[in-house]
Amino acid sequence: DLLACTGIDNIAEAITLLELNNWDLVAAINGVIPQENGILQSQSEAADAAAGGAVSPPSSSSLSSSPPSSSTSAFCPVNASSRHIVERQPRMLNFRVEYRQRTVELVLEEGSTVGEIKQILETELGIPVSKMQLKGWKCGDVSDSTVMRSLHLPKNNSLYVLTPDIAPTASTSKNRHAGAMERDRTHPMFFIGSLEAASQEAFHGKARDRKLLAIYLYNDDSVLGNVFCSQMMCADSIVAYLSQNFITWAWDVTKEANKARLLTMCTRHFGSVVTQTIRTYKTDQFPLLLIVMGKRTSNEVLNVIQGNTTVDELMMRLMGAMEIFTAQQQEDIKDEDEREARETVKREQDEAYRVSLEADRKKREAQEREEAEQVRLERMRKEQEEEKEAIRLSLEQALPPEPEDSGEQISKLRIRTPSGEFLERRFQVSCKLQVLFDFVASKGYPFEEFKLLTTFPRRNITQLDPGSNLMEAKLFPQETLFLESKE
Repeated sequence: DLLACTGIDNIAEAITLLELNNWDLVAAINGVIPQENGILQSQSEAADAAAGGAVSPPSSSSLSSSPPSSSTSAFCPVNASSRHIVERQPRMLNFRVEYRQRTVELVLEEGSTVGEIKQILETELGIPVSKMQLKGWKCGDVSDSTVMRSLHLPKNNSLYVLTPDIAPTASTSKNRHAGAMERDRTHPMFFIGSLEAASQEAFHGKARDRKLLAIYLYNDDSVLGNVFCSQMMCADSIVAYLSQNFITWAWDVTKEANKARLLTMCTRHFGSVVTQTIRTYKTDQFPLLLIVMGKRTSNEVLNVIQGNTTVDELMMRLMGAMEIFTAQQQEDIKDEDEREARETVKREQDEAYRVSLEADRKKREAQEREEAEQVRLERMRKEQEEEKEAIRLSLEQALPPEPEDSGEQISKLRIRTPSGEFLERRFQVSCKLQVLFDFVASKGYPFEEFKLLTTFPRRNITQLDPGSNLMEAKLFPQETLFLESKE
């Protein structure tokens, strides 16, 4: 398409131009043929830039090896009138759906539902919607009623169909590779999904769970394809070794469009050196088996195994790659264990520090509560003492004057306190017992806390009627009493 649209004759120059523009065909065309009236409508719209800025890989139609015609190419500007300004239209989403050996490309408005995609696939693939599982959504499984706008999808999307209830059938001679795989009982378990997903499965996660990635590239036009498939890839020893130590991902490069897509993916994930290496292999050198090892900063291709090999040589090269991978894996496991040990120690230290802080906080709060309680109790004690003192002073001021020791109607009372001291006072015999109680309370021994007793016979004076006088209480002419605390 680039050659046809720009008139460039040199293929290498065209490839370089596309790589400089991240395989954006329209960007490459605009770089060669400036557009006076606007830009050509690209596969990468502004929505893609807002979603992440990534340039989408070229589709099979945009990288077809056949010259574009007016009905097949929407990108080649035949004349100035074919150039047009991008207009605001409903956002369209591109879907590339893979099912076994088939690929279906769809373009739908983002207002469509997942169920509408399945209905189209039912027509294209001949699979009932009820037996179809549409996978590959970034957000996980979705329902048929889900509107794609709510999923915030990028412009270009890759999905795949699973049909667990439909057994695979052998392909026709048009694809000898798939036919050979179907006829052999034992064959490698290929990873279903994109190359990026396969790389994530192989290289990410804990170090001890990582594996090598084996990329199996098949070309149906190679004479070695059927032999390599049936005798190498389906050998029991190879299948067992691949299953145990590798994530195996396959791609058919028979069509130039598929090969171009593979080169784009390899450039993105492994760099231009790997892409150039694959490009140098001729058709009769396929199939190829690329052994890729994930590293901290980049992915490294350890080996490229061509189709003209034997089972023993294939096994030796796989084992050689495993030796390199195992050595690297052991280092990664050691580093990961050390890092986890450091993180564990740090977590334990952080937890111990947190517990210590929590204990200090609780201790401080308990101390503050205790101090606050002491302050409260002390305040209450003072208030009670002040209240008692006020009552005592009030009672003391309310007492009648002490009579002179000259009249016959005088009673002399001597009261022993709990501390052993004696209180002495003269009272009129007509005084009520309440006056006696008030006198004792004015000295700090309130009626509510102490009882007043006679010595012999022992009587509790505080139980008598406070309104009776001293004569009636038989506290005349003199009496010795003592105070006792009420229990």
